[in-house]
Amino acid sequence: MRKFRLFLRGRLFPCTLIAAAAVLCGGSLAVRLPRLLAPVAVLERAFSFAAAIYAATRRETAERKLLRLMPLFIPWVGAICCFWFSAPVRAPRTDTVHAPHGFFAEPPCAEEAVDYFADGAEMGRALLGDLKAAERRIYLEYYIIAEGAFWSRILSVLEEKAAAGVDVRVIYDDFGCALTLPKGYAVRLANKGIRAAVYRPLRFGRGFSGRDHRKLAVIDGVAYLGGINLADEYTGEKIRFGHWKDTAVRVRGEGFAALFLETWRLLCPAEAKSDVPEALPQSAYAIVADPSEGERRAGMELIPLLAGKAAARLFLFTPYLSLSEGQRRALCTAVRAGVDVRVMIPHIPDKRAVFWVTRACARELEAAGVGVREYTPGFLHAKSLCADGKYAFVSSYNCDFRSTELQAECGVLFGGKAAAAAERDFLACWAQGTPLPRTNAAGRARDALLRCFAPLT
Repeated sequence: MRKFRLFLRGRLFPCTLIAAAAVLCGGSLAVRLPRLLAPVAVLERAFSFAAAIYAATRRETAERKLLRLMPLFIPWVGAICCFWFSAPVRAPRTDTVHAPHGFFAEPPCAEEAVDYFADGAEMGRALLGDLKAAERRIYLEYYIIAEGAFWSRILSVLEEKAAAGVDVRVIYDDFGCALTLPKGYAVRLANKGIRAAVYRPLRFGRGFSGRDHRKLAVIDGVAYLGGINLADEYTGEKIRFGHWKDTAVRVRGEGFAALFLETWRLLCPAEAKSDVPEALPQSAYAIVADPSEGERRAGMELIPLLAGKAAARLFLFTPYLSLSEGQRRALCTAVRAGVDVRVMIPHIPDKRAVFWVTRACARELEAAGVGVREYTPGFLHAKSLCADGKYAFVSSYNCDFRSTELQAECGVLFGGKAAAAAERDFLACWAQGTPLPRTNAAGRARDALLRCFAPLT
């Protein structure tokens, strides 16, 4: 009920009303205009054809072109959307895979740099400890921040540190927080002495894609990255869909502020003039970061990269599965080379339609020899990739179209003991998993149809 009230009072409600009105007007025109004004109907078809040519000739991936072409079946409105949503999104300049020379040399030397967290409660305790010890800066950049017990504890520390002169800044995504934070929350934070910025405030026509999906905390000389947002379900203080399984890492090293400050400079250019430019850390791990728009998606290139590096095992956690053709082919090639490739997805869905697409894509992989199981105890939100127990990638990336093409993401590729811990965690969850349920002819037909809509997830 609280989320419903936030929806009615918040930024999503007017956008939803405008979208519904546009669809109704388009449908009404589709029924009436062919009878009343046949030339106008011909003009509409010509306009839609021009939009289709425009979308098909853009320098984009095939999946992204399909996303633009899908709305064209809606008269007038679909063609307008095809042009309208094609405008590039201003984004952080960071589009980086930074890895020290010889990262894949034997053995990778990240023994003391990374701590791996197999659940949100463990990560939350460590995060609070580092926040309380902060002396210079606290930078938080999160897709979701939700009012609740976990955020209340963090907020009290942020207020205390801001009052003590620590540089405290918060970036949150307006779409991700539309139902979890009240409107104007950045002003509330500013009144507490916390500098805050909202990533791409929701407006009709530009607010739903190109989100900031990162989960990044920079505290003095350490950084937290992974799939864990600042909300109670991630730490087990609120039960949603059973046990909420997630992963994160704590990485030691100076310079992670560079990731945060790229976004801050975009949102607050006047304030950012006084910031000292920082370089990414030179350490024995790879920092992977993507802006919200761009043809090259650095993080998702690690799936084929690690699939090619794996000699015996390749394990993948993902809550949403909608691989590009190149990623799917890399996993299937690894299977044919004798690598034990396994993928784990949720058994309990958080979004029903996306869950169906995930199962459809998982069955396609299973038919090619990839092992697939569903995490039974609750919802699997973890986003990690492990190869041979030597390398692991923990990030905010989902294996879906949005993370591949549209959203700002970040993660860390590392080796050593933390990578071995990530593999042990996967195997422990695998033991609790169940095989994909069998499907009948109707289910197979539904899967085939859903694969066409996978770029929309």
